[in-house]
Amino acid sequence: MFPKNRIWRLLLTLLLSAVPLSAQVVTGAISGRVTDTTGAVIPAAKIQVQNVETGFTRNVEADASGRYVARNLPLGSYAITVQQDGFRTEVRRGITLTVGSEVVVNMELSVGAVQERVEVTGEAPTIETTTATLSGLVNQEQMRELPLNGRSYDQLALLSLGVAEQPQGNRNQIVGGGTRLTVNGARPNSTLYLMDGATVNDYTAQGPGSAAGQNLGVEAIREFRVLTHSFSAEYGRNGGAVISTVTRSGTNEFHGSVYEFFRNNVLDARDFFNPGELPPFRRNQFGASLGGPVLRDHVFFFANYEALREREGVTIISSVPDLNARRGLLPDPATGELRQVPLNPVVVPYLNLYPLPNGRPFTGGTAEFVTDASTSKTEDYFMSRMDFNLSENDNLYWRYIYNPSESSRPRSFPQFFDTDEGTNHFALLSATRILSATSLNEFRFAFNRTIPRTGTGSIGVDPSLDFIPGLGLGSISFTTTGTATGSSGGLIPELGTRRPAPQIFLQNLFQVNDNFSYVKGAHSFKLGFDLDRMQLNLDQLAAQRGFYQFGSLADFLAGRPNRLQFGFVGGDSSAQRGWRNILLGWFVQDDIRVGPRLTLNLGVRHEFITTPVEVNGRSANLLHITDTESTLGPPFIPGKLNIAPRAGLAWDPTGSGRTSIRLGGGVFHNQLMGRNWGSTAGSEYRFNTTYTVNNPPNFPRALESGFRPGGKTTNSVVLHPDNPTIIQYNLEIQRELLPTVSLRTAYVGSQGYNLDRRVQSNTAIPQIQPNGSKFFPVGAPRVNPNFGDIQTLVTDSMSNYNSLQVGLQKNLSQGLQLQANYTWGKALSNADSTFSAELFNNVPTAMDQYDLDREYGLSSYHQKHTFVTNARYRFPWDSLLQSGWAKAALGGWTVNGIYRLGSGFPINIRTGFNNARDANPELADRPDLTPGFRSNPTEGTTAGCQGIPAGEKLGTPDRFFDPCAFLLPAAGTYGNLGRNTLIGHPRNNLDFTIVKTTALSERTNLEFRAEFFNLFNHPLFGPPNNTVFTTARTRSGNAGRIINTASDSRQIQFGLKLTF
Repeated sequence: MFPKNRIWRLLLTLLLSAVPLSAQVVTGAISGRVTDTTGAVIPAAKIQVQNVETGFTRNVEADASGRYVARNLPLGSYAITVQQDGFRTEVRRGITLTVGSEVVVNMELSVGAVQERVEVTGEAPTIETTTATLSGLVNQEQMRELPLNGRSYDQLALLSLGVAEQPQGNRNQIVGGGTRLTVNGARPNSTLYLMDGATVNDYTAQGPGSAAGQNLGVEAIREFRVLTHSFSAEYGRNGGAVISTVTRSGTNEFHGSVYEFFRNNVLDARDFFNPGELPPFRRNQFGASLGGPVLRDHVFFFANYEALREREGVTIISSVPDLNARRGLLPDPATGELRQVPLNPVVVPYLNLYPLPNGRPFTGGTAEFVTDASTSKTEDYFMSRMDFNLSENDNLYWRYIYNPSESSRPRSFPQFFDTDEGTNHFALLSATRILSATSLNEFRFAFNRTIPRTGTGSIGVDPSLDFIPGLGLGSISFTTTGTATGSSGGLIPELGTRRPAPQIFLQNLFQVNDNFSYVKGAHSFKLGFDLDRMQLNLDQLAAQRGFYQFGSLADFLAGRPNRLQFGFVGGDSSAQRGWRNILLGWFVQDDIRVGPRLTLNLGVRHEFITTPVEVNGRSANLLHITDTESTLGPPFIPGKLNIAPRAGLAWDPTGSGRTSIRLGGGVFHNQLMGRNWGSTAGSEYRFNTTYTVNNPPNFPRALESGFRPGGKTTNSVVLHPDNPTIIQYNLEIQRELLPTVSLRTAYVGSQGYNLDRRVQSNTAIPQIQPNGSKFFPVGAPRVNPNFGDIQTLVTDSMSNYNSLQVGLQKNLSQGLQLQANYTWGKALSNADSTFSAELFNNVPTAMDQYDLDREYGLSSYHQKHTFVTNARYRFPWDSLLQSGWAKAALGGWTVNGIYRLGSGFPINIRTGFNNARDANPELADRPDLTPGFRSNPTEGTTAGCQGIPAGEKLGTPDRFFDPCAFLLPAAGTYGNLGRNTLIGHPRNNLDFTIVKTTALSERTNLEFRAEFFNLFNHPLFGPPNNTVFTTARTRSGNAGRIINTASDSRQIQFGLKLTF
């Protein structure tokens, strides 16, 4: 590790020498060739590039081949002026520079006096002819006009090719609480989020966010770009995609806005599963922005404030024990007739915590419970920025964001709730110095501090019911993945919570970056480094309140748990960790203009993280699965040889700038950041003791029985993990069909290997049968009898992605802007995540921990078809209306919309309990496929089998798939069904906005907006109950049942916005 004083000495030296930074692009470039009317090049022509908004200018000179390039230009609208003796001065206006782009503007001079001026106004070309990087851009107009549900800017990524929302259809309100995205089949935590070139991923590496599940500040963003594939060596840290935003700055004109958006349940549609009255809903988002000059052409400011206040009633739909079950009467598995089962008096107080059913009867002694509860969200967002044009060669800016938030929401039963708090601080200082006409340097220092906190609470729960006195009620759940059963699955969710309170995930991230750019002939060199100092301060004790698990509803009524887990605090045991390590990377990039029509992009990157160190010495690892004790030391030792070459070419075959062929590829690494290993390393038993007890006595007071718990639970990390790696490759053809219309068609593919996954490594030892299959006898010993469950983080999984991507884009003209994207893809893998919360009704571990070949199948992020279009249309009659009431009433109308249509995501069918008897607590067993049935039985009607009537329509919420398609394997064996064979419900959604703009003065407008989210009220159903069998070895009558939606019903929002 670097000593602290060396880090700060390095930073101070860089600042005092005024050498600027950035390893990630937040600027743009303008290049081209200067020729005369015959096509002959004009060397040594003088070119001035000027930002018309701020007065910023850059002077360059054409080389011997007539080529010029001005790099690292601030974003905005530009005018280009070219002069040369013997020729008229040529001025080109209306050139818009976007983040990360290189705009090619060829200038043609005619013979004449320099004093004669020829001025042309026109947009830059729409075809990319200088880079192989695949990306999608969202400009200011789209950001301001398109309907964004919650005004969360990360949703803009969904407008790009290859991008899909992660299957849950919800937001993580614990950490990384924005939209969960998968780009070109990659895992969501492989996406790098940048703001003004600085990383803003929180410790989860899943992106920025808040406790309210939003990323506010869209009013403060100038541009939004998604680099989806084959980006240059400047980008590291994550190997999937790059989502880059650039904040707004002040200009020479004062500009700003004041706005409020309002929602009310009176305007909303009912939830599909709740025919009753709509629960109350109040949502207000309001704010203001202001920017302008402090000193014209030299100093500018911009500030933005946005607030969210929300109180929403939500419909909770759960399953609970029915009235018969509360009297000890459950259906007989064989006959279905009610039979008396033991009802232990000590269970009755816990049974009474389940609300009484008030809806449809289910099977297995369960029935539906529907109720209304309330959630609350509060968030504030403050942003300020100052820009300084210090001289013609030096500019500097700083930016600071303060973003506190909090939320509360009910759990499956209304007397239990979760609370979340979050505070984000994002500070940045960036400087740029032009060293010569062909070289410049950038410097950036950034500091991020993110502090998510989680808690939990209850109302009206008797403290005497605590499993561990004084800590609050723990958790009661069932082995069939949250399903309590007597004879059929009832989908009863967890009662209480195993979640400790509070949990804290504090991250401090210090970033220092420096880039040097140099143009020499046909070469545009760029080299630089990144140094990130990471501090993770975590507090997350597991199962502190106690967690009881029962095999069935009958076992629960009898008070016979099959599992108890609890955490221990005291002595050396502590859930607090202070991890420290450094990410260090460097790169070299050369963009070579081989000729007027061909550009090569060549680069290489090398980066690594240092070995994490725990500041209090609370770090140990189980180095080998058979070790009797863990070994003090680091959680793992990362590899350092992470070389990542990148290459691409962009070819203009006709030389007209209307067609380009782009070929790119490279190696990209996912560095093992805190989310990957922090929780795992922090749960090592020596310093965070958790016990697992099978068949514990004396429910609910097992811990008072005087027995000595055994079966220590621990986590470990493979000591020398391979670095997760993604190889990307693509071929794209772009063609300009009309001056404002272009078409792009691409093949996009990738291969991932050494990807991380979680292994339940201390499984039972099987007997190998003559045919090579595994059999686990009753009571088979574990690999390491000194421990119970052992979760190990390993890096041995892989992925594969191939797709056809087609995009049509029409830039704004004649009042219409349109973008339509279609992706036809296939994503395969043998593991998809380290954490179950990141998956779609699935578990992250394999069925057979030591046979990944059986896991290879559709990735949880596979979406076969995705179609997204967005459009803006301004009605054309404004120019036809005269002044007066007609123009005031009929003028200024605009409509905007976003339409998404997509296939469903894969779902993994499971038996519902540990039929294999391999001691895997995550219940990853899959069944056998019934001969003659398809593995995705969602069409037609049920065939009819034990517990499942024939003739039920499939593909509906009542029976999404046919349980008869699956058989229970023999006890002690694994099933033959593949992973993720079932495809979930498709997505069909239209968000639509009507805007009326009224001009109050030449520079002041008042907008009224009516926004309709899910206009046609198409329900996006949640996942079906994917557990087919019960612990009684009978089919679950509720297999395939869907009881909730994964998205909101139609909501209507009104907004009023004053802009100037």
